[in-house]
Amino acid sequence: MVSRHRFALLVLASFLLLAIARGTVRHEPDAAYPAMAAAVATAVRAQAAVGDRLIGPEYTAITTTLGPLAAKKLSLHPDSAALAVRYLLAAGIGPGDRVAVNFSGSFPAVNIAVLAAIQAIGAEPVITSSVGSSTWGASDPDYTWLDIEQTLVAGGIWPWRSAAASVGGVGDVGGGLTPEGVAAARAAIRRTGVSEMRPADLDEAVALRLAAYRRDGQLPVALVNVGGSHVIFGRRGHDSPLRQALTAGYSPLRRVADGLAAPFVDNNRPVIHFLNIGQLAAANGIEADNPPGTSAVMYTRTVPAATRLATVVWLAAAVWALWYGGRRKEWWRGPCR
Repeated sequence: MVSRHRFALLVLASFLLLAIARGTVRHEPDAAYPAMAAAVATAVRAQAAVGDRLIGPEYTAITTTLGPLAAKKLSLHPDSAALAVRYLLAAGIGPGDRVAVNFSGSFPAVNIAVLAAIQAIGAEPVITSSVGSSTWGASDPDYTWLDIEQTLVAGGIWPWRSAAASVGGVGDVGGGLTPEGVAAARAAIRRTGVSEMRPADLDEAVALRLAAYRRDGQLPVALVNVGGSHVIFGRRGHDSPLRQALTAGYSPLRRVADGLAAPFVDNNRPVIHFLNIGQLAAANGIEADNPPGTSAVMYTRTVPAATRLATVVWLAAAVWALWYGGRRKEWWRGPCR
């Protein structure tokens, strides 16, 4: 059996090798870096056009649910646009593709990031929105997400606005809002000149969006959703199996029974879903203190071939030493005589 002393030496040497190997890892711009950088730059310009109104009041007449202020602040990081580029490219979206987009007012900065990414890769969005917002979102009844869209178009950021909008809330019929809240949401729709969707129930809310997306009877090649509106999940709400980030490739395990994502998943069309912003940011190296354009999501890590070879050789040597040392006492002193 290998002595504790020799085993400790092997472990210590392994940690030393690991530290040396980590120092050789190269951080290089991702292959999509040009598109990511363009999207981040556009997001920065768009946010500047809107100013400090991307985080609205905590609670107003159009507030639908609770949302942590920390997540709303983190959502302002423009590198979310780079993440959106990564997902869109992974979904196979390219120049000229039509992309269905569904927004709520909960994360207006992420809405901006998605549109900046779509612009950077040359795709075309078809947007539907709901006016309702969680706390600290586009929750000012006098300056909703639809008003932000107008600001961005007037500022020459891009030409896109929502093709249709609803009040939002439970069932997409204003559930949970007061009559004053529903009236304020409808006033925003009228004020901005967007076509209003007035569904009778959740099924009709989904059908109205699909009708807005279709061209010649065909759905766009993918769906991007931002926020946790009732429409995206369907009747099961947040218990729906729809996962965050990119869902691509049909699988019965990924099938969702109803909601806006269902017809896309069932027809093998990718769905990109942004909701838990803190979790997405952490998983992709987007930290609040990172200067724009420097987050890990924009870079790839490459391990040199020499490092990989040295690691394999060391692991083989360590296994041999443990095995041989356990079979032959004093093996390091050479052959027994």
